[in-house]
Amino acid sequence: MSISIGLALGGGGARGAAHIGVLQILHENGIQFDSIAGTSAGAVIGAMYAYKKDPQWIEKRFHEFLKSDDFQGLGTNRIREKLNPDSAIGQMAKFVRNKIVLIMSQQKSFLVKREKLEKAINFLMPVKRFEELSIPLYVTSSDLHSGEQVIYDQGNLVDAVVQSCTIPGFVQPTERGEQVLVDGGVIDPIPVEIIKSHTDYVLAISITKNSLPKMNQKNIYEILTRSDQITSKFLAKSKMEKADFVIHPSVGGLHWSRFDEFGTLMTNGRDAAIVSLNELKADLKRKNSKIYRWKQKLGIMN
Repeated sequence: MSISIGLALGGGGARGAAHIGVLQILHENGIQFDSIAGTSAGAVIGAMYAYKKDPQWIEKRFHEFLKSDDFQGLGTNRIREKLNPDSAIGQMAKFVRNKIVLIMSQQKSFLVKREKLEKAINFLMPVKRFEELSIPLYVTSSDLHSGEQVIYDQGNLVDAVVQSCTIPGFVQPTERGEQVLVDGGVIDPIPVEIIKSHTDYVLAISITKNSLPKMNQKNIYEILTRSDQITSKFLAKSKMEKADFVIHPSVGGLHWSRFDEFGTLMTNGRDAAIVSLNELKADLKRKNSKIYRWKQKLGIMN
């Protein structure tokens, strides 16, 4: 009897394209999963793979989505940094934008209505309920009111994925009673522990930024933003350490809105999987051996 393999897919917006590339290589090499856990972008890709088990279809569906009115309705292109932040004009544009954000943040709790994100998720996913999936799936969201993680594995799939993708301050939160539900990555950027309780072996794919941008200014806004970035980076690192194997595609310091880099990110995902493939196969073979499993049962090794 083989060990069960779980897949943990981290969040990162457009950087989720790298997940698709990794899955394509794993799929081509016959590596299959018994269950999947996804956060934010990982929840979207995880749900699509759990339904169709075909990463080529996922790529095609995303290309169709990026050309659709539903994608345009999200307005991610409006927040993309188009100017060079190191130039004088770029620095001035950044200063003005930061001021606007601070003013707006006192009057609004979101920029994009929840319905627009829901339309986008409906476009990407032909199925609407967890029970329609071919592989068990766990989707995470975060309750801002209680500060607790919420995990879904049954019922309304679209609703769960929408919550998991609700970037705080950008998309309207889902409110249920006292709950204020947003992006699962707020609490759990890579849901390794969730999937670890359901499988023998956890493969995690991290799309956390590889690097932090140069810090040119030291105003209040930049210091707060930088502090949050560092906290998120180290939280993701602590989660990855609990996985049995991690694939970390190169995503540079790309902002979550950079859907214009979809092709490059997907290629980077394929490249990262190719580099890791032999090591992953060897590790799975070792942990699938009767001797290894026998020692585990006796408590001789972890």
